[in-house]
Amino acid sequence: MALFKSNQKSGNVTKVVEPTSNATFVSQGLEVTGNFKGTGSVQIEGTLHGNITVNSVVIGESGVVNGIIDAKYIVINGKLNGSIICDSLEIMQNGHVSNTIKVKKIIISGKAEGEINAEEEISIMKEGKVKASQMRSKKITVNGSFLGNVTASELLEIGENGSVEGEITVKNIKTHEGGKLVGSMHTYQEIKEEIKKEEIKKEESPKTPKTSK
Repeated sequence: MALFKSNQKSGNVTKVVEPTSNATFVSQGLEVTGNFKGTGSVQIEGTLHGNITVNSVVIGESGVVNGIIDAKYIVINGKLNGSIICDSLEIMQNGHVSNTIKVKKIIISGKAEGEINAEEEISIMKEGKVKASQMRSKKITVNGSFLGNVTASELLEIGENGSVEGEITVKNIKTHEGGKLVGSMHTYQEIKEEIKKEEIKKEESPKTPKTSK
């Protein structure tokens, strides 16, 4: 457990002492300014202004982080104003993330805004609300609501409670009865072919001959 020297009047942390174990805990009511880096885990129930680079992170319901998190496993039930890089991310019902998310897998039961890139899978649960300039993954399942641009290179599945609105690029799509889909649609294969055609045109374009003086 990390030890903190706190200001008695304001409760703000003035100094962070080296952790005595692999777990660091910032309790409710504390405000910390600084970065965390190591191989252990961090749980935030207070407020942190800084970046976190560890193995696992939990932001509790009262927790707020203003910074970048880089970890293997992240669970958010509080608020993150910053970017995420991780393998596995769960945004719980009270969780709110705004900025860029780069993950392998993500489950969203709370709110997410910004840009989301998942290598493998994105699941938006019934309570989940996502507003993204771009959301990309192989497989995307929507049982909540999504607004923005979405790209699914393998499958976009919209459940009976799901709603997708925006520009949609997919290879395959499955919509259950009750699911809503509003916006323009493109096939993923068509987009890839258009990019290839543009690359070929650039390669075949004649070069301007040099003029001799």
